[in-house]
Amino acid sequence: MKATENDFGFMEQEAVIEIPFFQRAYVWEEEQWEQLFEDLKESFKNKKEHFLGSIVLKQLQTNIGEGTKRSLIDGQQRLSTFSILVKSLYDKLDDNYKPDYTKYLFKKPTMDKIPKIQHSKIDRASFEKILKAKNSEELSDSNKDDKLIECYQYFSKKIEQCEELKDFKSFLDFILCIKLWVTINLESTEDEQKIFDSINTTGLKLNATDIIKNALFAKAIALKTDYEELYKKYWEEIFESSKENKNFWEEELNTGRLKRTQSEIFLHAFAIIRGFFKPEDSLENLSKIYKEEIENYDVKKLESFLKQIKEYAIIYRNFPQIKHDTCLSFKNDEERLFHILKITDTNTIMPLILKLKYSFKDDTLKSCFFLLERFVLLCWLCRKGTKDYNILFAKTIKCIAENKDNPVELLKEQLSERIPKDEDIKECLVSLKDNSANYRAKLILFWIELYKRSQNKGQDIIELSYQYTLEHIMPRSWEGSWKNIAKDTEHAECLIYQIGNMTLLKGSLNSTIKNAPWKTKLNGDGSRKNSIKTCADLLITKEILDKKKWDEESIKERTKRLIKDIFEIWGEKI
Repeated sequence: MKATENDFGFMEQEAVIEIPFFQRAYVWEEEQWEQLFEDLKESFKNKKEHFLGSIVLKQLQTNIGEGTKRSLIDGQQRLSTFSILVKSLYDKLDDNYKPDYTKYLFKKPTMDKIPKIQHSKIDRASFEKILKAKNSEELSDSNKDDKLIECYQYFSKKIEQCEELKDFKSFLDFILCIKLWVTINLESTEDEQKIFDSINTTGLKLNATDIIKNALFAKAIALKTDYEELYKKYWEEIFESSKENKNFWEEELNTGRLKRTQSEIFLHAFAIIRGFFKPEDSLENLSKIYKEEIENYDVKKLESFLKQIKEYAIIYRNFPQIKHDTCLSFKNDEERLFHILKITDTNTIMPLILKLKYSFKDDTLKSCFFLLERFVLLCWLCRKGTKDYNILFAKTIKCIAENKDNPVELLKEQLSERIPKDEDIKECLVSLKDNSANYRAKLILFWIELYKRSQNKGQDIIELSYQYTLEHIMPRSWEGSWKNIAKDTEHAECLIYQIGNMTLLKGSLNSTIKNAPWKTKLNGDGSRKNSIKTCADLLITKEILDKKKWDEESIKERTKRLIKDIFEIWGEKI
């Protein structure tokens, strides 16, 4: 390995710089473009050096007369962005000056305008369009989501608008001649993966998926397989086949303290299912654990591994994507489970769900999903912590893998000790008072409503979105208008925080109505738009509209009915 401080002149010496076909797509955005531009402009103004980072290149074998050819191991985001800035400035030059700068951008013969940087498959066409275009206006009709072309248009516009860079030729000469880079050149025998992982600390850091992908296909290359075919069949087809697919796998989700992409969540789940990611392992080491797993794979084992990644990824990709406006029906078991998982923020269960979906179908799968739904919902309702869920679910996956004959009974056995007792459930439902009580009551009431709709043959609307407001019928500010119902604060709270005193409305009540006596709260006072009656489009709310009074007896009676509904839905049926 040889490291050298360099200006962009190092590009003159290279015949071709090839970005490996399996590297991630270009991902920089305006925040990074602006920072680069402003930093370089400031350096030009003050005639000071500026360090952009490292570029790692690995020597590739070439035929005699072809010149040097290197693989770009790290730094493609920086190098691509800087090259586009150079091209944007090159466009502004008089034709007489352009030949002096072609050597930085194009292969010989430069008149063919073949880019010296051969981009990865994902971005190659866009990068070639940029280098062959006379100016950014030529590409104004291109895909608006193409980040490389967007970068080109950004820099072209910036150069036009920047008063300080009217002498853009001097600016171009400056950024080409100052020592911006440390280039690290590896011999063909050196292990680029070690370098690749350790120095990736600037720009938009690679996520675990990027590093795992690089490791998988670096292994395929080392095994002298038809790696491009493997890549196309088992990776590109699933993760990169369309913009929609790429957006899905790159979507970031909040998982506890961290944000992780869908692809990272999936690859973590897959590693748990395969058994090489242990409960005690750290997520920060996910890519390292994958590398250790495949280190001694032969060709057959690697292809089998990739094939199974694809099979599980297809299942994961087709799981319900629950949004705030998703219409839900009680009859859709899978959507119901995934909605409950989303609201309860239960992420560690995903590997088990994937394993069950991969291994079983029809009534067996439906029964397994119901057991998981019941377990998650009732534990969350009774505030039983999620501690050691990862251990529990990993153990369950292993048991199912070893004994597929009766997964339903096996699942019941694994979960039974953690399921709350009936008495505990009832106790929770008459004392929904803590900080998360409203969330728990809302979820329970919403699914009771959908259950009732599914059972009511005369009900046309059986799908609803989760966009309702929880209302305490006897208000939490009870002292003003509800003193005749409660003896004291303790008695009042005993009534207010029962599930029977809560309902869902399609809109929020004004504070003057919210705390008003029952008849006013129910019917309104004539001056306010919202009342319980005007906001009642759910069965669980309509059933209280004929109540002439709302008192202790009404609350307790409704609590009993709702508890009965809960046990009818989530009782031990299987």
